[in-house]
Amino acid sequence: MNKTKIIATIGPSSKSKEVIKNMITEGVDVIRINMSHSSFDDAKDVILKVREINRELNNVTGIMIDIKGPEIRLTNLEKNKIKLEAGNTIRIVKNNVVGNSEIVSLTLPDVIDYIKMGERLVINDGSIELNVLSKTSDTLICEIKNDGYIKSFCSVNIPDADFNLRFLSEFDRETIKFAVMMGVDYVALSHVKDQMDVLDINDLLIELSDDHIQIISKIENKNAIDEIKNILKVSDGVMIARGDLGIDIELAKIPSVQKKIANMAKESGKICIIATEMLSSMQDSPRPTRAEVSDVANAVLDGTDAVMLSSETAVGKYPIETVVTINNIINEIEKEIDYNSLLLEYNRKEKLAIPDAISYSAVDCANRVNASVIVCSTLSGKTAKKISNCRPSASVIAISPDEKTVSSLTINYGIIPVKVPMLDSTDEIIRVSVKTAKDVFKLKEKDRVVVVGSFPLETVSYTNFIRIEEIKE
Repeated sequence: MNKTKIIATIGPSSKSKEVIKNMITEGVDVIRINMSHSSFDDAKDVILKVREINRELNNVTGIMIDIKGPEIRLTNLEKNKIKLEAGNTIRIVKNNVVGNSEIVSLTLPDVIDYIKMGERLVINDGSIELNVLSKTSDTLICEIKNDGYIKSFCSVNIPDADFNLRFLSEFDRETIKFAVMMGVDYVALSHVKDQMDVLDINDLLIELSDDHIQIISKIENKNAIDEIKNILKVSDGVMIARGDLGIDIELAKIPSVQKKIANMAKESGKICIIATEMLSSMQDSPRPTRAEVSDVANAVLDGTDAVMLSSETAVGKYPIETVVTINNIINEIEKEIDYNSLLLEYNRKEKLAIPDAISYSAVDCANRVNASVIVCSTLSGKTAKKISNCRPSASVIAISPDEKTVSSLTINYGIIPVKVPMLDSTDEIIRVSVKTAKDVFKLKEKDRVVVVGSFPLETVSYTNFIRIEEIKE
């Protein structure tokens, strides 16, 4: 089983139960629903299908809801696809119109107030660039800089504009209420600028009495890069959304920014997801390009927790084949990782709390005795995450009686979450840990299992013991 997790986005190509089930069988760990392209009814249908599949497969698959955030898009167009030609002009107006090649409107029309003459607008994920020639109180006149196509509700980025949009819209509030009602595991926040945006969501989750949903902040603009330390402090993880990020900063900077953020997330003990165009050619082709294979490989080598498939599985022709392909790439690259070097990086900290020291020691033991698996008995999932952050060579099985804890570990590197009954003694923890390891992996005689847990259960609230077990038969 691969350690780097796979997130797959659901859309028209993959919303059937059969396709979702096949993708999960082929290695998908988390299902993502993008509310920029989904209704609440459609999202509920997908969530119920995933839960049904989990019961059928006796599996744990996480669920992520991606909120819209203060995104800017074109409104509806006369045709599904309209060509714009370089040298022509197009008007962008505040009034909501059905757009064509001469006039369009925006989902957030008030941004027109903040856009200045000479600034550029980038449309449809960078395929069209406009330059503002003139403006009035309710209209922008823009020159089209290159030939290309626009579509209804395609993205609009304004890299140089300085505007302050309200982060949490009413629709996003309703989306988060829906996520809480449906018991999803992760909420991804689009267009985060700073820690205050994240705290707005955290306050809403407190208001809704939810302590389960983990907040993933999407890093997709220059401001978020500048504020990354503070964003990491208040988030459970970050997603490096390279599509919008590649419009807001120079494309040549993306690889170094990706490595920097991945390292900072790992040092902070937070989830890191790398997203956008991992295997984009597989929307239309059953095979990826060599450059895409290298891109996925580098994401794995950067030590990310998960890689994400977006349009490849949402609207592509080959959603299942894409999952198989990315799973195979991950499998090959993980064979080349020097896990002892990764552990040495973690060891740079001079002082560690007891759970951190136990986690480090468990991974060190597993590496040194060539253990097949580490089993962590956990109620909250915190120790399992700390073990994951040490990047062990062995897979990590996190056993817990708490269903929410189990589903909250689906993105973390190397963790296989398994629900078990409440365990009442240390002997029972060891017995169930070894049995679970044997059930999940085909262990042979003399294979070794590192067991991590708490003793005595009645008085200790943190992980404090390690035991190495050898399979007897």
